[in-house]
Amino acid sequence: MSPRNVLAVLLLAGVSFFSIGKFFQEISDFYVRRPEVDGVTQFTSRYTPVRALLPEKGVIGYMTDPAAAADELNATAELYLVQYALAPVVVVNSTDQRYIVTNFHTMVTTGSMADQGFKLVREFGNGVAVFENEKWGKR
Repeated sequence: MSPRNVLAVLLLAGVSFFSIGKFFQEISDFYVRRPEVDGVTQFTSRYTPVRALLPEKGVIGYMTDPAAAADELNATAELYLVQYALAPVVVVNSTDQRYIVTNFHTMVTTGSMADQGFKLVREFGNGVAVFENEKWGKR
């Protein structure tokens, strides 16, 4: 093999090793910066104490603030995450149930909820609360 061919093979091997080294460096940087907890776990963990309050089975309602509901894609995804977090209790996107779980993104006062016929059962923070529908018993 001529010296020119040897040089070409060595150059190609050097570029290949450099490329592989950069690839492994990028992978190792990713794992260093990777978050400890994923977004689904962060979201659903907000509902862990709610699950302990609810009965083992049944149907409850769900309510979010109007601004969040306007973003239909995210609102639907968040409803599914709440359903996942509270299973096997069935969560329906309706306030026509005895108990309602909330997923508020903005501040909502218990007074404004009382005006709509909902009594606070317990607030958990981060927009999560359980309300009782006072109209439910008047059926």
